[in-house]
Parts: sequence; structure tokens; C-alpha cells
Amino acid sequence: MKLAMIVNPFTEHTLQLAAQVGVEEIVLTYPGPGVAPLLAARRMVEAAGMRLGIVERKIPHLKMVHGLPGRDAEVENFRTLLRDMAEAGLTVACYNWMPSEDWQRTSATVRERGGALVTEFNRADVGRNVTDADGPPPARTSAAALWDNLERFLHEVLPVAEACGVRLALHPDDPPLAEFHGQPQIITSNEALQRVVALAPSPANGICYCVGSLFPAGVDVVSGIRALAPHIAFVHARNVRGTATHFTETWHDNGAIDMPAVFRALKAAGYTGSVRPDHAPSMAGETNETPGYEMLGRLFAAGYLRGLMQAA
Repeated sequence: MKLAMIVNPFTEHTLQLAAQVGVEEIVLTYPGPGVAPLLAARRMVEAAGMRLGIVERKIPHLKMVHGLPGRDAEVENFRTLLRDMAEAGLTVACYNWMPSEDWQRTSATVRERGGALVTEFNRADVGRNVTDADGPPPARTSAAALWDNLERFLHEVLPVAEACGVRLALHPDDPPLAEFHGQPQIITSNEALQRVVALAPSPANGICYCVGSLFPAGVDVVSGIRALAPHIAFVHARNVRGTATHFTETWHDNGAIDMPAVFRALKAAGYTGSVRPDHAPSMAGETNETPGYEMLGRLFAAGYLRGLMQAA
């Protein structure tokens, strides 16, 4: 396994911090179209002694998800991204099929250990969102149509992914509710992820196994790792307490997920890909302007995950 991380902000300083705690691979938030931003980021990452390997978050996808006008252009932009990634030497594109664009939370100021701040989702407060997601979906699309649109997308982009040597990694819905904002969601279980890889059998059709997204829905994440191991292209490690309708994030060593068991399962399954600390608490002195993505808590998480890798 390789220890990976998103650094925030993306600067020489934060890259140096990541390198100092043993991070091997950097994950880049989608920087916009064109190969130039990828090559510039690669130069910075390599100067810090690490590798740039993965793009995730903010890849435009809502027109494809909902089958809206302009979806064909969005598909072509995704194919172009894959080609640009290959030119820049990146190997994994982590995307999602969330009808509301990205992960959402209703609070970012719940107190965790030592007064650190963590995010919370409470369906009773669903009108409020504190992340950088776009919010409610632009259209209501049935679950059947979401599946049809996903299958069409996969068949259109996987030939390019295979030719480029870039693997797709589909991230689960977050929060993992069957319906959110009055809109069905479909990627909320191990069974759904199995269905995804069966839609278009290909070595490039992989998943991002995010234990913190799946666990609140009652998913057995250890069993999921065992069953889905051949298809796991990327892992997000995050800990939580609660259920899909009301949960809080926690320190990686302080939630309801048995994180050592997760890493033992990954090791036993022969997983050799990248694992990154996902959302982490904001610590004293941090602004909490980017909940889950401030640096200090994720530096702690990186050290903890590195220890779990070695112990496994």
C-alpha cells in the first residue's frame, strides 16, 4: 500500500509537510482543463520527493449524471482529462455519481477530542450545507435513469481509459442515503459497487472504496474489501460515528470503524494501491474554512495510517 494525500492549499510548504510524514503520492483536486496544470503540479510534487498519481474531486459530471443537454461535451472533456493524465504520468481518476455534485454536511463545528472541530450530517437540517458542494441537484432523475446514464458513461470512456492506462475509481455517495434532496442516490452499498463493475467489465473500471462514506449506511466495510478487492483502485480512510441519517466524523483512531481491521483486510486482499486519509478534524489555530481538509488533522491521520500499514 502507498500512503497518499490531498494537500490544502497546494503549495511547496504543504507538500513538504506531506513528505515529512511519509506521504508517497499526492492526490490533486481537478485543476481545470488542459495538460499544463497537471504538468506544473507534477513538477512541484516531484521537487518535494513524491509522485503525482491521482486526480479527484470537482471533475464536472452533473450533466452526465442527469442526462442533461451538454452531457456529450462533458463526456468528451472527461476523455480528454484521461488523455492529459496519461501524458502527465497520472494513473487514477477518482470520480463520483452523486446527483448533488459532491459530499455535503450540515455542520462543521461539532467538538471532537480536545475541542477539535469535525463535520456532521443531520437529515433534520438538510437545508443547510457547509461544504463546497453545489447543493441540490439541477434536476430530479430516477434511480433507473442514474444507472442507465452511468452504464452509458462507462461504455463511452472506458476504451479511452484502457488505451491511456488510467484506471477509473468511482466514489460512493456521501451522505449514503437512498434519497437526498428528494433525489434518488444509487452508490450507497457494497452491492451497488458490485453492480458498477459488472456494468462494464474492464480492468479500467474500478472503485474508490471509502469506508467512511459506506459505514454509516450499515455497510460491512471489511467484507466489502474482501469481496471487491480486485476492483479497488483507490481507498479513502475516514472514521465516523452514527447512521446515514445522522452521523459525525471523528479522529481516525476514535470512531466506530475498526480501522486496524480495515487495513488488515486490505493487506490480506493483496491491495497494493494508494490509501489517503480522508476528512480529518480541524485543530486549534486552524481557520476551519475548508472543513475536513485543513492540514494539521490530516498530518496526524497520515501518521496513524502509516502505522496501520506497517502493523498490517
